[in-house]
Amino acid sequence: MKPLLYILLFVSNLVFGQTDSITHRIIDKINHYSENPVHSMLLYIDNETKNVMYSEGFGLVDKKGDSVTAHSSFKIASSTKLFVSTIILQLQEEAKLNINDKVYPYLKDLEYLDFENIHNLDGVKYAKHITIKQLLSHRSGLADLFTDREEAFFGMLMQNPKKQYSPKALMALYYQFNLHREPHFKPDEAWYYSDINFILLGLVIEQLDIKSLSQSIRHRILEPLNMHHTFFEFYETPKEEAIQVNQYVGSINFSDLNTSFDWAGGGLVSTNLDLAIFIKALFNFKLINKDSLTKMIDVKTTKENESRYGLGVYEFIVNQKVYYGHFGFYNTFVGYCPETKSTISYCISQATPDFNTHKLIRQILNFVE
Repeated sequence: MKPLLYILLFVSNLVFGQTDSITHRIIDKINHYSENPVHSMLLYIDNETKNVMYSEGFGLVDKKGDSVTAHSSFKIASSTKLFVSTIILQLQEEAKLNINDKVYPYLKDLEYLDFENIHNLDGVKYAKHITIKQLLSHRSGLADLFTDREEAFFGMLMQNPKKQYSPKALMALYYQFNLHREPHFKPDEAWYYSDINFILLGLVIEQLDIKSLSQSIRHRILEPLNMHHTFFEFYETPKEEAIQVNQYVGSINFSDLNTSFDWAGGGLVSTNLDLAIFIKALFNFKLINKDSLTKMIDVKTTKENESRYGLGVYEFIVNQKVYYGHFGFYNTFVGYCPETKSTISYCISQATPDFNTHKLIRQILNFVE
């Protein structure tokens, strides 16, 4: 029995050492007084191959707020796109659409979209050429409301920080900013990340499911997976509230703003534990079948210094391991590595920290791979 006892003690000490090293690296990055404050960090890692699991939260909700725990929630921002793309592939499995279909027939009856004029390049209208797959993969050429008119949009946001947005209001701004006349290329000629793609996909879901996008996400994903702490912020009431951390962009606390403009491109609030449930279910074919998942993670080259992209999913290579998932604007990420059956989800709580997030994650994963 003694050799076995020594082995168990060795493994226990090894695991403790790993988690202790991770904890110290995280705590070292929390800074309440920087111009780019990081008031909290949450991290979940689960490596099934090595039977290692780490789930912790550190810091404060805000500079003088409550303590953060592993169960605290946060805006997941663009990781919401994983949920939207999953539902689109579910609808394909139900024969309600085909991702190679043109989008126009699904949205032509929404008058406020003025869909025929949504993509006007050098006087030529290409809207009717755009497919659902091109929206999923950011290959439509459509301009982006937030990056192509960043100064104008966020200036307007700060003037009225509590304004509630809707897809109709967002598309009105798209035309007001003349973005329909400034697409980046013809459909499928290149790659350009635009939340407008996912606003249109959210509207497709609503047209086919005959319910709001928040209801579709709840009915198709959140309820079947018992994701009790995930909700569509500003569009529904949470079923079970968790302590939500404040998330910053520089010195601006975006948790003080009404971010309903994120909608289908990034409107969910969740926890690391709920996101782990989701991403594991996705890769274990509990939400879509193997053929659909294969299509989803069939990543293509995007542009210089940008990870490859599939259908609403990024390829994230870290320490020579391939994770599939999605990043969020406020420095969040959820992903899964099929090779090692590893899950990672994190929230840094600051979009522009004083350190390199990817370098930190690489260092942390070194302890568990």
